[in-house]
Amino acid sequence: MTQAAASSTAIAETSEGAALRGEAMRVSGSSVMWTILWRELVRFRRQPTRIAAAIGTPLMLWAFLGLGFSNYFAHPSQPIRGGYGLFLLPGMMTMVALFTAVFSSISVIDDRNEGWLQSVLVSPASRWSIAMGKVLGGSIIAFLQAAVLLLAPPVWAHWPSPGSLAALLAALAVTTVMMTGIGVAFAWKSETTQGFHAVMNLVLLPMWALSGAIFPVEGQPALLRVVMLANPLTWCSQAIAGPLHGEANWTAVVVSTACAAAAAAAAIAVVAAPQKRGF
Repeated sequence: MTQAAASSTAIAETSEGAALRGEAMRVSGSSVMWTILWRELVRFRRQPTRIAAAIGTPLMLWAFLGLGFSNYFAHPSQPIRGGYGLFLLPGMMTMVALFTAVFSSISVIDDRNEGWLQSVLVSPASRWSIAMGKVLGGSIIAFLQAAVLLLAPPVWAHWPSPGSLAALLAALAVTTVMMTGIGVAFAWKSETTQGFHAVMNLVLLPMWALSGAIFPVEGQPALLRVVMLANPLTWCSQAIAGPLHGEANWTAVVVSTACAAAAAAAAIAVVAAPQKRGF
């Protein structure tokens, strides 16, 4: 074999090997994403206390707030369709999304401490697949839990039409992606569970409290209204509330969708960024 022929053969073998490696990396990235997603679902099924905490806490708050403040919000000149219980429903659904996002994001810290995450990070899978596996897995869990609240009594007399129900579920899906993306981004940077809980108390809970979940955006002081409108979760709550009250809020749908895409992109960017301590 001449030198030219040998070189051509070597180049062909190198090109073929590179193509095979590229294909393997592509398949590996997709496989890792779906594996992590499925792992999150299996972990959720094996933790009944997590299910009870994520749904039970919003239900208790819903019952206490709905009964305690119902008379104060029953003003004859400004009646609330379905009463204060129905008004609270979008906020309770976003709270379920928040709690589920917190629990799902804590698994990032647990996986890191157990060494499982390091094994995934040294695989040929791309970082985006790891981030999206966590985000999508947590989002599906949050969506299923929050959707259960639609069976609550305040909805029975005001059940939305099929089109409105589809819009509501789409808004809920967008909300869960946004909250889980934010949670994963913060958890990836948190070294301990205690540190992540501090972030939750400082960032996520105020986001929920100022999202229009407890009191409406309308009629608030100018400064508070600006803060609430700057809160992404406010638009998610309005996107969910619109179909319940008989009219979709398309501005809220567009803004909440953009916020969800930004949160997912932020989670991918944080996971893909080089880390100082073994990541």
